[in-house]
Amino acid sequence: MNSLSARLVAAFMLLSVVALAVALVVTQRAVEEAAEEKIRADLTRTLDAFQRLSQAAQTRIKDVADAHARDRTFKDEALRVNSDDSAAGLDDGDAELEGIQSAHDVIISADTEVFGWIDKNPSIWAFFNVRKRLVFTHGDDEQVGKTVDNVPLLDRALHEGFASELWSPAYVRNLPFTFVPKTCTDMNTKECMREDDLLLVHAHRATTSGGENSLEQSARRPLGVVLTGRWVKEPLLENSLEKGSSGAALFALLAKDGTLTTSSDVPEQVRKRLVESSSDTIRPLKAPSDGGTPIVLENDSRDENETDSSWAFEVLADDGLYLVREAVFWDVHRKDGKDGTPIGRVFVMRNLDTEIKPILTGVRDWMMRTAVGVVLLAFVLAVMLARRLSAPLVQLEAAARQVRLGALDVEVPVRGTDEVGRLTGAFNEMVAGLRQRDQIHGLFKRYLDPQVVDELIRNPEKAAPGGERRELTVLFSDLVGFTSMSEEMSPEALVDVLNGYFERATEVLGQHGATLDKFIGDAIMCFWNAPLPQEDHAARACLTALRLVAVVDKLAPELEARGVSRLDCRIGLNTGPGVVGNIGSRAAQDYTVIGDTVNLASRLEGAAKVYGTRILVSEETVRASRGTVLARELDLLRVKGRQLPVRVYELVDVAGAPPPAHLARFAEGLALYRARHFTEARERFLSSPEDPPSRVFAARCEALSTQPPPEDWDGVFSLDTK
Repeated sequence: MNSLSARLVAAFMLLSVVALAVALVVTQRAVEEAAEEKIRADLTRTLDAFQRLSQAAQTRIKDVADAHARDRTFKDEALRVNSDDSAAGLDDGDAELEGIQSAHDVIISADTEVFGWIDKNPSIWAFFNVRKRLVFTHGDDEQVGKTVDNVPLLDRALHEGFASELWSPAYVRNLPFTFVPKTCTDMNTKECMREDDLLLVHAHRATTSGGENSLEQSARRPLGVVLTGRWVKEPLLENSLEKGSSGAALFALLAKDGTLTTSSDVPEQVRKRLVESSSDTIRPLKAPSDGGTPIVLENDSRDENETDSSWAFEVLADDGLYLVREAVFWDVHRKDGKDGTPIGRVFVMRNLDTEIKPILTGVRDWMMRTAVGVVLLAFVLAVMLARRLSAPLVQLEAAARQVRLGALDVEVPVRGTDEVGRLTGAFNEMVAGLRQRDQIHGLFKRYLDPQVVDELIRNPEKAAPGGERRELTVLFSDLVGFTSMSEEMSPEALVDVLNGYFERATEVLGQHGATLDKFIGDAIMCFWNAPLPQEDHAARACLTALRLVAVVDKLAPELEARGVSRLDCRIGLNTGPGVVGNIGSRAAQDYTVIGDTVNLASRLEGAAKVYGTRILVSEETVRASRGTVLARELDLLRVKGRQLPVRVYELVDVAGAPPPAHLARFAEGLALYRARHFTEARERFLSSPEDPPSRVFAARCEALSTQPPPEDWDGVFSLDTK
């Protein structure tokens, strides 16, 4: 694991395994949630199917009871057993009992025609007159004529017209009359008592026929109550499974007295929880109207009048977690046409673990097989990627070793623009920078002061574009007669002469700490006090100018010996502020100085020709040289591009050298010249014919004598003002 490739492979594989694990967990959870949500929706649809089937069954029972209650024979007998006409012999108990027995015989003889079969099952029914005397029952004929009390369903039917209840077998056995046969000779008979079932009982008030108008309808007389029973487990629960969305659902029905009937597969823990759910202390989950995730009802009143109320909750049993949806079982038929009253609770449930686990097992198996393939593919890709990523780094390592040994011609190929590619490019730039520094040190040191080169190497920021403001002394030097010399010599010989001159000149510059700016044809530009500070920069510049003149004087006889015209030079010096630095772009730069000081030095070099002198310097340079050289004042000069005049001097020699005699005569003539005594000044200048500046001023005095200057003349000479 010490190699980068191995670490990359390990990291990539770790990320792949973690990503696969997360994907497996997320997928499993998503599948589980989707399956659970589908089961919730299926339970809702199954519950709706039960409600629709229940409503249809109740409607059919009511319609059958209503239709047969209007049968003429039935009505006649019902009227007879309810008559209070003494003439009919029914005004005493014995007579009424005889009438009830007679009516019972008539009804039982027409049983199959009156109520017959309901939904292909024989009817369980009974008839009571308005005084709640039992007229007919399938349960026990010997009880006919018995007055029945403490059966609230009969009272509700007489008052409301139609009512329903769920009766448990225990409740049926405790009735004051026999409604369901207690014994059955044929155990397959549908009306036999079912201990694991609930009896759905409907009480229907029978009345006399009325007319079409409301007055006639209100005149109907009650005849009694028809009580119809039906076991609900088989016809309702199992048929709802067939009409629901999934056959895996289990049903349960809870009567108001707490009796529960369920599918045979419902575990005991679930049965117990279903019974507990009817308690007000239980706060089940109520499903929102949009079918989303159920929410806990913090203060659930369990309002039994909410026809659309349904709840969902979970029950943990030994064989898994059951999702249960609960709803109110309604009596949906009321005389006034409104929604009915609750007669119990219905539950529909499914085992989440049993249904979801096979799905999750299949998903996990598929995911594991897929994961193995993905891991193998990831390993192959990781190895390839690691090699691709590490190859440039290996090359960089080898190249770095070569650079450490001094090989600066190394270059690593750049592949791509990513971090490795940028690192490779940075390495190549670093090597190029080292190579450039080596070239600066080895090549430019021949032209610049070694201290300057070393300073640039130690402080690369000084080679960056930009500059700083400093007090500088700038020198411009130009060869006189170079143009004619270039016409007399071949290009090769001319280059040889220039190289010889520049070789000696740069040696002089280096000895006096000059920074060589550039060669401009046969001209030289250099400056002092940058990049290294030099307090005596003006003195150094003046001494350099005198030495450059000496170099030309020494070179001139050699050229004359080769048949070439004699060379001379002109030099301009100026001291002042300037901006010095590496000026240019990153692609091309020059360490140079710019500013008005540079421009004036260049102008002075050109003005030296006007005065016939070889070295022309500004007053600032003479003052800053602090008596290092011997100089004489020449003139007040206004150069092109500059409004203020500058006092210029000629460098004669180093300080302490005997001054030539013509210097004193020139000073006298200059004083007379500025005092406007041009005739006397001309005589003084003419007394030094060997001095070129004296001859220049003599000619100028002669011109001014002929055409005097204006009264405001200040003695300033403007050079090339056009």
